[in-house]
Amino acid sequence: MFSADGARCPGGRAFLGGSFNPPHIGHFRLAIEIREALGDRISVLSLLPCANPPHKEAAGLLPFELRARMVESVTRRLPGIDCDRCESLRRGPSYTWDTLRALRDAHPDEALFFILGSQDFEMLDSWYYGSRLPELCHLIVVPRARAADAVVSATVRRLWPEAAAIPPLFPDGVSFHICGPTSGQERQTFGLVHFLHIPWLPISASDIRRRWLAGLNTDFLLPETVADILHEQASEVLKHWQTTEHKHADNATQRTA
Repeated sequence: MFSADGARCPGGRAFLGGSFNPPHIGHFRLAIEIREALGDRISVLSLLPCANPPHKEAAGLLPFELRARMVESVTRRLPGIDCDRCESLRRGPSYTWDTLRALRDAHPDEALFFILGSQDFEMLDSWYYGSRLPELCHLIVVPRARAADAVVSATVRRLWPEAAAIPPLFPDGVSFHICGPTSGQERQTFGLVHFLHIPWLPISASDIRRRWLAGLNTDFLLPETVADILHEQASEVLKHWQTTEHKHADNATQRTA
């Protein structure tokens, strides 16, 4: 399925997952930066709203349809970027492994790139089949700071001791070819892991939810179309956000009391 230079071939697809609760400027700026960095190696970068996040509380999560609609209100104006609703087609927890298996089946001859931050990458072995993701795709890891390089490289060595360093795909980055144990006479080879240094916008969805509930200004944190949909669907948004955010505030008060 993979070759050492497979990620350099044009026509692949990239995927950036998230709860998008709500989708904010940081999400879309990250998507644009990665889309431009990958260039003609991909035909499209898709944002993947998570239907049922296995590691997040569901009580404060807006309905999938509403989150996907907000994402699409922005991506329809971004060339080469779209929204993929595939996780809404499955029941149960939305495990990345299952999603990527479905995407691999749907696009058997294309290079697939899955994007994640350095913090998630460090915890990949706690995910459902997390350390096996390179069997299905290439990984693009976006460190939050230069200091993360050594940590991320150490994570590669910890998760995949047989990994081999290769010439970097991106300037100032590092790349690895993930290899598995020898099977018979041949060593198993999987996808590539690339580190991509791009600017991070430190925007928090939970902070946006807090500001929105308090009636504070969210300009330049949310795209206008997303803000408009939140206003239009205010009663639905309140139903999901209000109780959860108040509970978090109460918990914080109890911890400091």
